[in-house]
Amino acid sequence: MKKFLIAFAVLGIIGMGLGVHPSYASEVDTLLQKLVEKGVLSASEAQEVRSETNEEIAKTEKDKQEDYKKLAKDSLPDWVKNTKLEGDFRMRYQWDRKAQTATQNEKSRFRIRLGTESKVNDQTKVYFGLASGSSSDPRSTNQTLTDSFAKKTVYINYVYASYSPVAWATLLAGRMKNPIYQTGDMLWDTDINPEGAAIQLKHALGDRADFFMNNAFFILDDSVSPNGTGADPAMFVIQPGMSFKVNDKTKFKLAGAYYGFNSVKNQVLDNTSATNTLSGGATSLLNYDFDSWSVSSELGIKDPLSFVNIGFIPYIAVFGDYIENMDPSTENTGYIAGLKFGREKVSGWKDWQAKYTYRSIGKDAVLDIFPDSDAYGGFTDVKAHEYLLTYGLAKNVALELDYYQSDRIKAASNKEKLFQVDLNFKF
Repeated sequence: MKKFLIAFAVLGIIGMGLGVHPSYASEVDTLLQKLVEKGVLSASEAQEVRSETNEEIAKTEKDKQEDYKKLAKDSLPDWVKNTKLEGDFRMRYQWDRKAQTATQNEKSRFRIRLGTESKVNDQTKVYFGLASGSSSDPRSTNQTLTDSFAKKTVYINYVYASYSPVAWATLLAGRMKNPIYQTGDMLWDTDINPEGAAIQLKHALGDRADFFMNNAFFILDDSVSPNGTGADPAMFVIQPGMSFKVNDKTKFKLAGAYYGFNSVKNQVLDNTSATNTLSGGATSLLNYDFDSWSVSSELGIKDPLSFVNIGFIPYIAVFGDYIENMDPSTENTGYIAGLKFGREKVSGWKDWQAKYTYRSIGKDAVLDIFPDSDAYGGFTDVKAHEYLLTYGLAKNVALELDYYQSDRIKAASNKEKLFQVDLNFKF
């Protein structure tokens, strides 16, 4: 015991003089070797002292690193500490061709999106995002590689505030990420960020069910309408729904929605695909109102083939959306139905997911400013098959292969094939 006290006393004095740093371990080894040579310590005692000293060095270094991190965090201004940054970058090759077109189109494109989430106080957050794209196309954030290296444009993708006065209610205002639940992109192209206000409500119903309600008021345009009323085209949405945890492997989500429109009939809207029915005359105006109801649902099952000892498909889901416009009596319904299997989310190496959807959108089922722009340009009066394969190349890096076969339903047939290869990076 006396030998150990002597050894640790000597080591402690050296440690105070040298400080704890990487070369300290070699200094200790040299000292212990001399103590062994002089018979102060045996070889086993020296090894024990060496092990305990190394543990102390490691602990001291860890404490220092934690102190440095805390000091760095404390020195940052509050707005930096309360802000999260996220984004993604995508490179795309696209090929498409219509049956009646003699030539095929090939494009190389990219997309960049960057967003922040800033905590104002315990109840309030502000979200702000930038994205590449065009100011004239709300359904795309792509930039095409063209124009002899001309610089590309970036626009405000979203900017809105959220306020949660209580845990079960959140109020949103601004240009926001879409708060309406959908399972596919027939009702809303995923690049559309609507503008207006929304209220999201949620309430747990025991351990296995949750009730939610998404309510929104969106402004479509700010101009005097051609019919002379002067009312701004707008819409509101009321969407109640429930999600159920059937058991440890199965979950189900169901929502219904009512879409109401103001000053849309006899109106001309921006960014139209010009496929809705128009009233004709000197100025072509929308012939119908678009008050409609819809239903969306998804059933997901983990390890669906475990009963036959097949584990390479960890998740499978069936899903769909349906909508009906109550004003016209024909060509007024639309639906999308699909199946996906593989990983529920692709986020790492060798993760994969395959998905198939079929959609049919009547001419006046929805406003032709909303549907997915990759399915026949976002037209209505369209039916389309989509095949999508996503494969993880690394953490937050994925390859996507997306293929569409589309055609018109009632208009003259002109089948379109579209193939996209995407390389996605998330950060």
